[in-house]
Amino acid sequence: MILLNQQNSPLNVVYEVRCGYTECLQSGVGIYNGETYRPIGEPFIEHYRSANNPTAKSYRDMPLAKHYKSQHPASDHPKLELKILQHASTTTDRNIKEAREILKNKPDLNNREEQSELRKYLM
Repeated sequence: MILLNQQNSPLNVVYEVRCGYTECLQSGVGIYNGETYRPIGEPFIEHYRSANNPTAKSYRDMPLAKHYKSQHPASDHPKLELKILQHASTTTDRNIKEAREILKNKPDLNNREEQSELRKYLM
């Protein structure tokens, strides 16, 4: 897990979280693209908690929880990698950049409804 200093953590970013297990890295699965106005450490910790406890009622519908439940059910410590893809200045700018990154990268953990919702920023 990456330890992030919340006070110096970047704001207003589009990011990628990947499953860090070798088989997922090699096959290009376990990838989620998102955006946040908050310090990036906050959503990263949420993703980590969902992967660490994928059967919890509050997490079970989250992308990394679904991935860890199906792909790594015996995992007791998730391996996640975080990458900032882009910085943004406004909510609309962030949404446009996220939509473009999802369209370009085709991350397998972003659901279809989310992708459809983001398409409005590209038209």
